Amino acid sequence: MNRFSMLALTIVLAVIILFAGCAGVPKEDIKVKDVSGAVVDQAPKTMAVLPFENNSVTDPEKFAPLSKGLSAMLITDLKNSSTSLQLIERDKIQALLKEIALSQSGSVDQSTAVRAGKILGAQSIVFGSFMVLGNQVRMDARIIKVETSEVVMAESIAGDSGGIMNLAMDLAGKIARSMKVAFKPPHVKSVGDINAALYFSKGLDALDRGDKKEAKKLFSKSIELDPAYKAQVDNVKGLE
Repeated sequence: MNRFSMLALTIVLAVIILFAGCAGVPKEDIKVKDVSGAVVDQAPKTMAVLPFENNSVTDPEKFAPLSKGLSAMLITDLKNSSTSLQLIERDKIQALLKEIALSQSGSVDQSTAVRAGKILGAQSIVFGSFMVLGNQVRMDARIIKVETSEVVMAESIAGDSGGIMNLAMDLAGKIARSMKVAFKPPHVKSVGDINAALYFSKGLDALDRGDKKEAKKLFSKSIELDPAYKAQVDNVKGLE
């Protein structure tokens, strides 16, 4: 083989290796930059958000419905923020919780969260608690990697209870950043009425009981008090 043939063969092999290397880049390595310039992972990730445990000191029975309401808000906020997270629908989570009788106790520990995540086919799972004390509310959340039980995130957020929708949005942002996905929240202006959050949460309870008429009535009251909750209601499955 002459020198020209050897050179041509070398070039061909180099091109083949180059294309093979590009084709072999796993989806997990696909990254872009968000609006802050930080590199974020855009590979699809499957996540489930469990109901939050109610640790309220002020009138715990009154605020109990927020257990479902807060998790539903987080699911909507993450879905509507253009992240690459694949959120498991709330109705599927509720069906599982009912099956394993978790909804009766309302308490979720790490081992239970991992178990639920495996059954749901989630790669990661969010669970936590909230506490209303006077006019203040605090939310604590953790993200667990289902396969390894590794704690990916442990965050707390607190503020005025009237701004619960904005606090949930801020927590959703922390979840997205912990998962290294872009977070572009929609511009939603809440009037800051916690009763709107309670009506929304009670609507979810009614829907889970199979009372669609009552659920629609409660959702309407929520939107009447705070139109920002329309985006939350629009994301609820099973009202049709």
